[in-house]
Amino acid sequence: MLQHERPLARQTRCRGGWVHDRDDREDLPAVLLCLDAGAAAVDLAAGELACPSCPAGRLAPWGYGRERAVRLRGGRTTRLRPRRARCRSCRRTRILLPSWCAPRRADGIEVIGAAAGLAMAGAGHRPIAAALGVPAGTARGWLRRLRARAEPLRQHAIGELNGLGYYAPGAPSEPAGSPLGDALNAVAAAVDCARRNFGHGPDMTWALAGRLGLARFLMPAPAG
Repeated sequence: MLQHERPLARQTRCRGGWVHDRDDREDLPAVLLCLDAGAAAVDLAAGELACPSCPAGRLAPWGYGRERAVRLRGGRTTRLRPRRARCRSCRRTRILLPSWCAPRRADGIEVIGAAAGLAMAGAGHRPIAAALGVPAGTARGWLRRLRARAEPLRQHAIGELNGLGYYAPGAPSEPAGSPLGDALNAVAAAVDCARRNFGHGPDMTWALAGRLGLARFLMPAPAG
């Protein structure tokens, strides 16, 4: 079940940037997508992170999530062991995940985003998989998930975009010729606004893209 989500400009802020809450299943810990999970962990230890579920709650350290490897561009791999938190009031648990990482995906947003861009240029999933060094079935799964959720992704990104205050409500660009293209254009526009609004450099592009919609809508559908 998804909780109410506020646009980026109105999210709880920590030293690591904006924190974004989302739930997909009540039997799994909610994920807090952080622009800088390391700095967010420092704020967590200091008791400065508010619980998104209860107004008076504060999050406290609660161990770590499962360590896993995340594939990046150029054949690089990084290992990630995210911090876990629990609210002192409602006792709900959270995972602090860097927003360049898609929840329950083996590849980072920079890899999956590149695949989406190649698909918009007309490439099929097999050439995309070969170019990025991933199995063909993996690339196909990413694209299927994004295409299936293209319209909700577009709407979410436009909501974030309008919340940043740089655009009047409505589409941020001319139609791209496909629902996924329109969704990616909306995410790109939101990333551009966030960079200009908060002074983020190019190195934050994929983390912002994940935070502004890609990470959320890439999450696999619940089993069963």
